[in-house]
Amino acid sequence: MSETKNANQKAGLTADRKAGATSLPTMKHGEETPAMLLALLNSPLESMINSQQARIMGVVTLKNGHKATVVFFYDIVPTANSTLEPVGTLEAK
Repeated sequence: MSETKNANQKAGLTADRKAGATSLPTMKHGEETPAMLLALLNSPLESMINSQQARIMGVVTLKNGHKATVVFFYDIVPTANSTLEPVGTLEAK
C-alpha cells in the first residue's frame, strides 16, 4: 500500500466552512401556516379519493358563518388522540 502524501492529508475535509447561504430554520410543531397545513392535507386526500377511500360530499355553512367541507372516509376510524386509523382491508375498489 502506498503512503499518503503530506500535501493530501486534508483533501476532502470539511473543517473549513465554505462561503454560502445559511440554511432556513427548522419549523416547529404548531408554527405551520394554514396554507402549509392545507397542502399537507391535499396530498394524501387526493390519493384517498382516487382509491375510493374518501369522498368529498360538499360544503356547509356553520352558525358562526365559517364554511366547512364534509369529507367521508371509508374504513377509517378516529382514535382517542384525534388521529385516524384504518380498519379492515384498504384495497382499491
